[in-house]
Amino acid sequence: MSKRFIWIVTVFMGLAMASLILVQAYWIKNAILVKEKQFNQLLTRSMIDITHEIERLEVAKIASRLNRPKLNDTMRIAPAGVGDNDFPNTNSGMEIKEEEKQDGQQWMKDRREFVDRIINNLHFAPPDIEKRFSQSELEEIIRNVLSESEIDLPFEYAVVRWNNDTAYRSPFFKPFANVEYYRIQLFPDEVNPNYLKLYFPDKQDFLFQSITYLAGSSLLLTLVILVSFAATTIFMFRQKRLSEIRSDFISNMTHELKTPISTISLASQMLGDKSIPVELKNIAQISKIILEECRRLGSQVEKVLQTSVFDKGKLKLRLTEVDMHEIITGVVDNFSIQVKSRNGKITTSLKAEKHELKVDHVHITNVMSNLLDNAIKYCSREPEIFVETGNKMEFLVITVRDNGIGISRNDQRRIFEKFYRVPTGNIHAVKGFGLGLSYVKMIAEAHGGYVEVESELYEGSAFKIFLPLKDIDSHAKD
Repeated sequence: MSKRFIWIVTVFMGLAMASLILVQAYWIKNAILVKEKQFNQLLTRSMIDITHEIERLEVAKIASRLNRPKLNDTMRIAPAGVGDNDFPNTNSGMEIKEEEKQDGQQWMKDRREFVDRIINNLHFAPPDIEKRFSQSELEEIIRNVLSESEIDLPFEYAVVRWNNDTAYRSPFFKPFANVEYYRIQLFPDEVNPNYLKLYFPDKQDFLFQSITYLAGSSLLLTLVILVSFAATTIFMFRQKRLSEIRSDFISNMTHELKTPISTISLASQMLGDKSIPVELKNIAQISKIILEECRRLGSQVEKVLQTSVFDKGKLKLRLTEVDMHEIITGVVDNFSIQVKSRNGKITTSLKAEKHELKVDHVHITNVMSNLLDNAIKYCSREPEIFVETGNKMEFLVITVRDNGIGISRNDQRRIFEKFYRVPTGNIHAVKGFGLGLSYVKMIAEAHGGYVEVESELYEGSAFKIFLPLKDIDSHAKD
């Protein structure tokens, strides 16, 4: 799979994800707009109901203030008898009918007057709206109407006269705030109108909560898809990078193995060539060449073993009691020939008072070899390497300092990553697999220690390995 193809797939997947997110955002926005429209329609009807209730309240108050005349429906009953006989008096009966007729006419007159007075009070109400209804009555009407409409939200209100004076307002009403007011005229037939203003501070929260479930499900699904997309993209690029690294590894390893094999083969042919006299074969020199090339092959095999450790992801330590000063001295002696061949020098200052501890002899030796090998390889001049030891609290501290090309601050954050190689500038002969420092870090941590680096570009580097003097935990041995 080519890198170009991976980028094309990534771009298309990214566009698809961006489109999905835009569609989800558009859907959520529309859902909120629909909910807001429904809320506004419901509130418009509620505002109309509030004005009707206020009008009914005023009519009831006017009716209670007017004294309705009582009808005289008292029936005057003639006495049971007059004189010595029991027959009713005819004149008395005519008087009763006349009085009933007069009472009925008076009742109709009083009724017309009552209705006229109500109409006059409705059309010619007092200018002060406070005399028509109280603030507590207004609040009760608003609360009851909103409750019937199932609008269970805190609200703020104000009653404003025709000249913009405020008659009533709630304690937290903000007349100049940037909020959405709902306004309706009270008593629509009046010449000088009064207006009721109403708004809901938590309206937006209410609208969002109304679609919380659907929007939350949609966002969760989008997040899952986005995470899956990111993981897939990272996995593809990582696999591509690992594929390239493995290809480079095989190429480098082939080159590194061919050289010593060819040298040993030539030396063997010289030793076996009978046409060359024995005294001219320089057996000692040939033996030295074979020995050096064998060591070189062993080093390459060791790097392959290190790679195997990383691939398996498991490390089994074989701990033994060792003297770290002896290990350091042995590794330094092995590299002294390479350093001298480049007119350099390698010095030691082994001052640690406590330098005996339990470690894996093979892996710790490899760690020291990796650090010294890097100090030689990444140096563009005559190498000067300084190895020292010391004790800090409960740790043995091993420092390897060089005068190499150094490491920039940006690269220092990544030098311990597996397969990461620091750019070497004009040192093109440097070859490697990007495993050395990550291996050093892994071995140090497996022993319960850690690694630090101090470096300036073109000023050299110093690597410090901290190894605990006490026995490491048993789980690190597995």
